Amino acid sequence: MTIALKVIQPERQSIAFSDELNKVVSHEEAAHDRRNWVRLTHDCNNRCTFCLDSNALNGTLRSTEEIKIQIIEGRKKGMTRLILSGGEPTIHPNFLDFVLLGKKAGYRKVQTVTNGRMFSYPEFLKRAAENGLDEITFSLHGHNAKLHDRLVGVPGAFEQEVKGLKAALAMGRFIINIDIVINKQNVPHLPEILETFISWGVKEFDLLHVIPFGNAWTDARHHLFYDLDAHHETLQKAFAFSKRPDVHIWLNRFPPQHAEGFEELIQDPYKLNDEVRGRREEFDRYLSLGKKLMCREPERCRYCYLEPLCDSLDEAIEIQRRPEVDLIRVAGEALPAGKVPQARSVRLVAANLEEAKGLVESAEPAFLELELADYSGLAEALDDGAVFQKKLEKAYAGSSEAMHSLLSIPGDFEVCVYLTKETAAAISAFETIPERLVVVQPNYDRVTEQRANDVDDIRAFFASLNGPVKTENIPACLSKRPTKRRLTVLDGAMLGPDGRIDMPSFTQRYVADGFYTKSLRCKGCVENASCRGVHINFVRAHGYAPLDPITG
Repeated sequence: MTIALKVIQPERQSIAFSDELNKVVSHEEAAHDRRNWVRLTHDCNNRCTFCLDSNALNGTLRSTEEIKIQIIEGRKKGMTRLILSGGEPTIHPNFLDFVLLGKKAGYRKVQTVTNGRMFSYPEFLKRAAENGLDEITFSLHGHNAKLHDRLVGVPGAFEQEVKGLKAALAMGRFIINIDIVINKQNVPHLPEILETFISWGVKEFDLLHVIPFGNAWTDARHHLFYDLDAHHETLQKAFAFSKRPDVHIWLNRFPPQHAEGFEELIQDPYKLNDEVRGRREEFDRYLSLGKKLMCREPERCRYCYLEPLCDSLDEAIEIQRRPEVDLIRVAGEALPAGKVPQARSVRLVAANLEEAKGLVESAEPAFLELELADYSGLAEALDDGAVFQKKLEKAYAGSSEAMHSLLSIPGDFEVCVYLTKETAAAISAFETIPERLVVVQPNYDRVTEQRANDVDDIRAFFASLNGPVKTENIPACLSKRPTKRRLTVLDGAMLGPDGRIDMPSFTQRYVADGFYTKSLRCKGCVENASCRGVHINFVRAHGYAPLDPITG
């Protein structure tokens, strides 16, 4: 439910950032880099027990010309970070030439994700630096040879990789970070692993949760997948390293609810776009041919970070097939040609009335909701409570000025105001809360926007209000108001030109308004069945602590 809110950009704030907030900002900028992932090989000199890519490893190298074209085309499309990957990218004989091409093409950063063994050769490392390699991500899964070599399936791999890692650190010309795939074998040692790597001089880590693909979902799974609850204390000790001002930790594919207490580490939801892009063909077959994803098995899904997204996709498909829904959302473009369900209401998301008029022609419902940046002319356009021959039921406001303007217009339509620091002051100033007012918690694309605009203590805000107020997108535990029935909504922005769900568009809308989460504590709440929780960026901004299960 995005709208034109006044966003306070962090870089424009006059107050000094804390170390923790500086990390949040830098992590967000890194997550939103436009990345061009270029696979160099379908081969690897390791045999990792958890390899996600094993089904694509056929022992071949991609052609040099094909790789060059992808590098250059990515830059033309505005990509700013080139990531050379595999298989194992460094075993491609032209790896160093691709690094140089990336720099000449104008990428701000050229990075590789590698098992690091080739960097143990001094001349190779030297030429990588000279050709412009900026960042090396070493995949290193144990703090000793016994653990690491067992996981990667190659005796001697640890010794060779560590030699390359330490040489790269000593050179001082690279950003160095380490990927660690957390699994049943190394999770008991995770704090010690981090302590060891930090003592070597590494300060950046990506902790990847093992997921059920490739080699990981073979017989090896019994030695890889672990009980997160049983290892809670160990994981918390590992996450605590992130509190050091000079240490950066990212969580990758880690179930958000198990990061309570370290919510700032939760993976940026924007990166789901990369996850989906990597499995685009499978999703396209599902959406165009109805071929179910091969991985959709209950036992397997419970280990997968994408399970909530896939569940939401199945729900969206089911909703589109219904004869009727409660609401159709239309934003930016008119509904595409193709069969859509009948709906009671339509929500038009637009800049102004003129733009909304262009959208309404494709929408049949008799009732109307408006979500406009500018409501100029609405009072004049209203004709016996209707706009565009549709009964106006709701209008969404992103500022106190818009709220007051809408409330001043006679009618019985609800004025749904997005709750921000700015609108909170105006709402609190009412001697009596207007009956037409609805307070809505907005969702944001970036956690920095969420932090800058959200009310600091939402429960205290509602407790301070003089009289009852209706709410939307706010759990009962935060507002102390009953949870409303969740509407069935078809979002036109997730449909392609043929009227079918388009996977990239669906993912964007899921990230914006569908990625919700709850605390593990919410299982005991009386509202749990009817409450969807809060948006992931709300948790990344405020933590799970504000969620206070209602037990009686």
